[in-house]
Amino acid sequence: MATTIVGLKIRETRRALGLSQSELARRMGISPAYLNLIEFSKRRIGGPLLEKAADCLNLSTSDLDGASELRLVNELREIAADPALQPAGPSAETVEAFIGRFPEWAGTVAQIYRSDRSNRELATALSDRLTHDPYLGDIVHQMLTHISAVRSTAEILDEIADISPDRRARFHRALAVESHRLTDVAQALAGYFDKAHETGRSVTPVEEIETVLLGRENRFAEIEAAAVDARAAIVRDGILRDTEMIDALERLGYTIVRDDDPGTGADSARTLRLPLGAAPATVTERLAAAVVEERLSEPIEAVLAAQPVGTGAVARQHMAAILKTYAIDALLLPAGTFRDSAERVRYDIEALGRTWGTGFDRICRRLTATTGQDGGPRFAYLACNAAGHTIDRRPVIDLAFPRHGAACPLWAIYRSFAKPGVVTRQVAAFPDGKKALFVARSRRSGPVGFDQPDIHVADMIAIGAEQAGATVYGDGLDLGARGKAEPVGTNCRICTRSGCEHRTDDPLVGRLQD
Repeated sequence: MATTIVGLKIRETRRALGLSQSELARRMGISPAYLNLIEFSKRRIGGPLLEKAADCLNLSTSDLDGASELRLVNELREIAADPALQPAGPSAETVEAFIGRFPEWAGTVAQIYRSDRSNRELATALSDRLTHDPYLGDIVHQMLTHISAVRSTAEILDEIADISPDRRARFHRALAVESHRLTDVAQALAGYFDKAHETGRSVTPVEEIETVLLGRENRFAEIEAAAVDARAAIVRDGILRDTEMIDALERLGYTIVRDDDPGTGADSARTLRLPLGAAPATVTERLAAAVVEERLSEPIEAVLAAQPVGTGAVARQHMAAILKTYAIDALLLPAGTFRDSAERVRYDIEALGRTWGTGFDRICRRLTATTGQDGGPRFAYLACNAAGHTIDRRPVIDLAFPRHGAACPLWAIYRSFAKPGVVTRQVAAFPDGKKALFVARSRRSGPVGFDQPDIHVADMIAIGAEQAGATVYGDGLDLGARGKAEPVGTNCRICTRSGCEHRTDDPLVGRLQD
């Protein structure tokens, strides 16, 4: 997917700088023929050669590698496949060329489409309210009633001359009362439509949050630094124990209470109640959350204030929860030490869970935040419940998670529910030819007890096939172009595969692949 964009960027930047193909090839140390293949997307470019090309063109690698445009590619492909634009709409095959040659226009097109989609959704919602909302019918009836009362009173005052002063005064009072009531009803109606208008959004909370996470590459250095300081103030020998967190919280004025403690009375704002019979990991989570609340609130608020998630209160609320979870993870699993241990066991999630005494989900999240530097594998993370709804996500730019609805039903994350607690791996091949390795496992979530429902959620990491060999999960797999892989999509609405027995929604795309 990024190959076309990279080649176009090299070609367009070279031309803008006035460099001939031969001159740039000489500076890069390759033949003009090979550069021509790169520029026309016939050869892939990466690693040291990509760095050399960026240096020769006075760009950074991140400017040239196409990462910032990959999310835009998926969005414009959805736009191109919109039935409202068919049959005269643009071809999905020209999307990458458009972005590569006119990146500013591509972003503008996407923004205009988002605004149009928001307006269409708002018009549909208002139309539905006008047709079906009983409140609207009632309030319009009230308005007509008050208008009729005002009109009839005004007509009496205008047409009847011999009205006694007392009766005229009563009519004037009635006129004033009905006018005030009419004003109140009109204000309520205006507020009703204002509220309806405010719900129209050109960007969803998921999209807002994903933009922040992708821009930060799932890492927040200021929270990491604050977590290091908070941990150093608590631990004595490098190991963060529950007893040390309890001591630290009690010094801050907390009262730690077990659910079975008798006579505790009413809880105060600084009462931390630990559930009876909870797993050790749950107790640790509660204690760490309290430490984060006390010592990491300021850096979390600073990150929120600096991020472009101010367009919606819902997005800010979700982002705050994500940052709090991130801070807890950073406190319990310090980045440097965790990364070293992950490399030693080749990113074996279950082995890391035993080493650090924590759950599969926390290890997955921490891998997304602490790896990927210096050419190491980069992990994406997805969690969902048994209904298929996404409950957490840490994306990477070159692996598209669906922004709306469930993912492809063939993904390993859904398959893992059939074998709770057992790791499922899958080599997945997307319609554009890109391969990824999925590693998933389901786990029980929520309270545990005889009368508690058996609720499971599933966690999954995703690694690009070209990096999967660095992990234990790539052992024994042929991850090359000829290796066996399972055909999957992103989700049914934008999947181009035909003949799929598992399709659950009609595709938006106009042409399906065989």
